[in-house]
Amino acid sequence: MPPNNERLENIATAKIPSLLLQYSIPAIVAMSVEALYNITDRFFVGQTVGHLGIAGIALCFPISIFIMAMSMMIGVGGNTLFAIRLGAKKNTQAAIILNNSLILLLVAALLALVFGQLFMEPLLIMFGASDETLPYASSFLRILLIGAPFQTITPGMNQFIRSMGYPKTAMLRSLIGAGCNIFFDWLFLFQFGWGIQGAACATVISQLIAGLFILHFFVSKDTPVKIQRRYMRLRFSYVRRIIIMGLPQSTMQFLNSFMNVILNKSLVFYGAKTAYGGDLAVSAFGIVNGVAMMLVMPILGFVQGSQPLLSYNYGAGEFSRVKRVVRYTLGFSTAMMTVALITVQLAAPYIAGAFVKDHSQLFELATTSIRTFLIALPCTAISVVSGQFFQGIGKPMTALVLTLNRQVFFLIPLLLIIPLSQGLNGIFMATPIADTIAALVGSVLLMRQLRKMK
Repeated sequence: MPPNNERLENIATAKIPSLLLQYSIPAIVAMSVEALYNITDRFFVGQTVGHLGIAGIALCFPISIFIMAMSMMIGVGGNTLFAIRLGAKKNTQAAIILNNSLILLLVAALLALVFGQLFMEPLLIMFGASDETLPYASSFLRILLIGAPFQTITPGMNQFIRSMGYPKTAMLRSLIGAGCNIFFDWLFLFQFGWGIQGAACATVISQLIAGLFILHFFVSKDTPVKIQRRYMRLRFSYVRRIIIMGLPQSTMQFLNSFMNVILNKSLVFYGAKTAYGGDLAVSAFGIVNGVAMMLVMPILGFVQGSQPLLSYNYGAGEFSRVKRVVRYTLGFSTAMMTVALITVQLAAPYIAGAFVKDHSQLFELATTSIRTFLIALPCTAISVVSGQFFQGIGKPMTALVLTLNRQVFFLIPLLLIIPLSQGLNGIFMATPIADTIAALVGSVLLMRQLRKMK
């Protein structure tokens, strides 16, 4: 069955601001839901288990990011090709890409599950786990890995729903998972007293429920492009393009995973030289990172919501509309991050206090670190828009270079150099400095490419 032509033609003709809101608001909700899974767990664990539980979750974060990276590589890469094929009216190729992406997501989840279970404790120790935090981290991760298939399917396949012209459907399916996660966290931790294992169980069950709703969409009668067994056989030419197209976005997450390992090790090392201690420094970063995700993930959602508009109009040769999409996306996202910056600077003590129960040192460190770590939020928006633009028009290598600039050439060296003179505070200073430099480079490349499009 051909896709819903009315919905797709709307992408090529409707006003850009209304289209951006139509596609991006559901995407913002979907990405905020991903952040909610982490911040909800940290909130309930902080209130019931304490700072060692928060540290345990933070130590598992590199593996969670790694799983997310595989989901993004396949979901973003497949969805970019999918949207371009729909714009070019190549509907059979779009169906093959959709079904191949689903199989790749399942394979990636299986690899993460097996690898994570086999090497769990050595990995956690390498990430900075101490004798006190290792039991919390391993208890959380052992359960979390069971839900790996739906950790990849839920965000990965949801992007295809948006590209078929159903952004509200994608949003509602994500909201189901978020609502379930909050309910099960409350039930398992506050009512049943299951501790950190309860937080892991809540996350897995919630992702399972959301994933089943998403898969149901692709077998429904009215779905334009369905999951069909005849298109599931992996085809190397499509698999290769899916991976290449998704590599820039996933590389950012893979490098985030590696960067979080360096962060945790540095926090333990430099934290031990202060009155706070290494484990408390990791706990503080667990809070800061959860807050950062809640602020940045909506921008990622907003920009991802613009991707079908970029890809479809680029595939259709409507370059003037592509430029307007970029202008509106950049303006809205920068404004949103500016408001977030002002809010977080004023409300940092209240934000930290929501996670901390009767621990003055953790409250003090978390408050200071939130303000330092998030000082360059508007620059983050510019970097994200630049990378997604090149991703959306089918130039993954340029997007990859932008990602490598920020994560490899700027952030990792800064994480190693600045703390030598600034100590523990230097770890939290490195990210905003790297974001500022990356935004300058990204904006130059973005403007140069826009001038070439005639």
